[in-house]
This record gives sequence, structure tokens and C-alpha cells, in this order.
Amino acid sequence: MCTSFTFSAPDQHFLSRTMDFSFILDAQPVFIPRGYKWTSFNKEVQVSRYAFVGSGRKLDEYLVADGMNERGLAAAELYYPNFASYPDKPTAGKKNIAPHQFIMWLLGENATVQEVRKQVVDLCLVDSPVPLLGLTVPLHFIVTDATGETITIETENNQLTVKENPIGVMANSPNLEWHLQNLNSYVGVQPTNLPTQKMGELTLQAFGQGSGTLPLPGSYVSTDRFIRAAFLKQYLVTSEKPTETVGNIFHALDSVNVPKGIDLKDNGDIDFTQYKAALDTVNLTYYFMLYENNALYTVQLNEELLTHSEPIAFSVKKQMTVHTLTLDDECK
Repeated sequence: MCTSFTFSAPDQHFLSRTMDFSFILDAQPVFIPRGYKWTSFNKEVQVSRYAFVGSGRKLDEYLVADGMNERGLAAAELYYPNFASYPDKPTAGKKNIAPHQFIMWLLGENATVQEVRKQVVDLCLVDSPVPLLGLTVPLHFIVTDATGETITIETENNQLTVKENPIGVMANSPNLEWHLQNLNSYVGVQPTNLPTQKMGELTLQAFGQGSGTLPLPGSYVSTDRFIRAAFLKQYLVTSEKPTETVGNIFHALDSVNVPKGIDLKDNGDIDFTQYKAALDTVNLTYYFMLYENNALYTVQLNEELLTHSEPIAFSVKKQMTVHTLTLDDECK
């Protein structure tokens, strides 16, 4: 489970996401420098052209589930069960990597969505498990850049397919085409209240504010989260200040945020939103918030950071940030 959407404001463009999973990922903001060398599942050494920041952790090597590079290209991977398909062996003549290594390749090698379109043709995702999980993760990807152009990359018949994403929203299965078609069932959703109506001699009126949103689905299944994210993105207030825009984005993400205990897997494991993130592709700033802590952390790809030649894992606290008001905080 995960939800993602892009959002644009004056001179701003963001990619946002929730990371929903039952296995504790222990993700933290990480910086990957230019020239970083990593090894694909078949022992081929890859070298990143661009530096980037994202959320991930170091296993044998660093892995990230989302991120943004120094050129403003941003991407996130989302779970894609029952639809993702991968060949069980490498394809001759192509660059072969594991699905969970795709973000590392994409952010390290590409500057724009247009460049991704060209390069992904020569790429093959091969059935190869994540060492920590012991299984191959079924994934699809949302990709955007500083221009706001957005695509979705999914697998069909073991082949990577680039798809136009006209609304910049993604959730989990089924495929993008199904989600876009399903939006037609909600053409009546609106931010304004429904008008009064006559039924015989009786005048009908809504009970209160928000009646235009009555058709919105409220479950945590991916199809419902996709609809809520699409609606919220469409009507979210814009701001000239990036920090205010970020605040609006995180409030919108709360609508698809999964609290602990309300979504249990068949084996009893708790699926929940482990972190939320917003990626400012214009100002190259990564915003990160953990489930356990309401503090908002930022990492900016500035010149000081870009001079580092080694990866950096940033420390974040897993305790709720609480400010106790005292007499010193009295309004004057």
C-alpha cells in the first residue's frame, strides 16, 4: 500500500508520497553522491552520474524507495501486486537490474522525464529478490521532473512500459488505465455544497458543510485512495510560498495516511504509513516525516551537500515531538 501525487504551484512542482508497509523498513533520508558505485544483482557495477536524495537504508548497498536528483528528476516506487511481471533471467543486449534497484538507476542516470523515456527502452527488470525480504517486490513507478511532466512506468508481459499520467496520481494495483477509467464514476464530486432540491412538496437540503464530497470513497483499498488523492490534488489551495505548499500537501496526504491497527494482513501484521515525503523538484528540497514523529525534516541538494563524495544517512528521531507551553509562551 502506498499513495503518491504530484502538485504544482507558481514556480513550484512537487512529488509526494506515503510509504505504507507492514515490514519495518527503518527508512531514513539518505544522500547518494555523484560517482557512487553500486552492484546490480548480476554483479555488474553501476556508476551514478547524478547525486540524489531520497528515503532508504543501507543493506549490502544503499537502496532507496523514492528520491530526487540534482537535476530535479523525482520518482517513487509503489507496490504493484498481481500485476507486476518480470523475466526470470537477464535479457541479452539490455541493462539488467532488479526491480528494487530501479530508483537507484533512474535517479543516478537521468536528468529529465524525456531522457527516461529514451533510456528505459534499453532496460530490463529481472526477477531478483530483495535480500532483506527474501522475495522479489512487485513494483510500479511514478516519475516527474521540474517541468511538471509526469509518467508512470509499469510492467506488462515482462516488459517495461512508459505510460502518460495526465493527473499525476498513483496508488497500488490495478494498472494506471483502470484507475483513470474509474475516475469517471466520481464526476459529481465537488468542493462546493450540493444545492437544495424539491421532492414533491418537500425541500431537501444537505445536513451540513461538505455535501459535495459525499461521493468520495473512504476505505484504504488502493482504488479508493487513488480517487481521494486525485480529488484533493485537483482542489488543493496553492501558495507562492513553498513551505505553505508543503504544509497543504502533507495535510492532503493525511487523507490517505494509514494509522496503525486499522489495516491488518491475513497473518496479523500491521500495514501502516511508515513515512510521508514531499519532493520539491524546483528548489531541490526533500521533506520527510516519520509515523512516530510529527517533526518535518528537510534535506536540500545545495552546493555544500553536492561536494560530498560519500553517501550520507541522516539521523531522524523516532519519538513524537512535543512542545510544552509555559508562561514564557504567553501571547503579549
